[in-house]
Amino acid sequence: MSVRVAVRVRPFNQREIDLGSGCCVKMEGDTTYLIDDNDKERKFNYDFSLWSHDGFENQEDGYSKPTDDRYCDQNMVFERIGKEVLNNAWDGYHCCLFAYGQTGSGKSYSVFGYGANKGIVPMATVEIFKRISENQNPDLEYEVCVSMTEIYNEKVQD
Repeated sequence: MSVRVAVRVRPFNQREIDLGSGCCVKMEGDTTYLIDDNDKERKFNYDFSLWSHDGFENQEDGYSKPTDDRYCDQNMVFERIGKEVLNNAWDGYHCCLFAYGQTGSGKSYSVFGYGANKGIVPMATVEIFKRISENQNPDLEYEVCVSMTEIYNEKVQD
């Protein structure tokens, strides 16, 4: 399996809302467009362009429920990206999920999530142990090993 690249657009945070910020990104399929101040568009094609900027409502339990077909919730992120990584690992390949972006861009939310909006790692963990519990072969053993590294302000934490 080769490298796959996804880009995800998060909702505005309260600071951006208070400033009256406008969205300079649009997505059509797996194509992402960046729009400059002169309305000039730059087009980029990715393996996945995931729209999470708007098109949802927060339910009482905190879950961000889609109200628009283009909204990509945490479950869809897992189905489109996380499950492929998990399936490859399940088949015996060494896999890596790499989240890159500036502080506040939504990496931790996509990877870990919070509250009712579980991220890729918690969903994958549940799926791994579900698959293990479904094993019917008493001669088959499993070893689960996970490693995570964070690089922040040029400091590495393992």
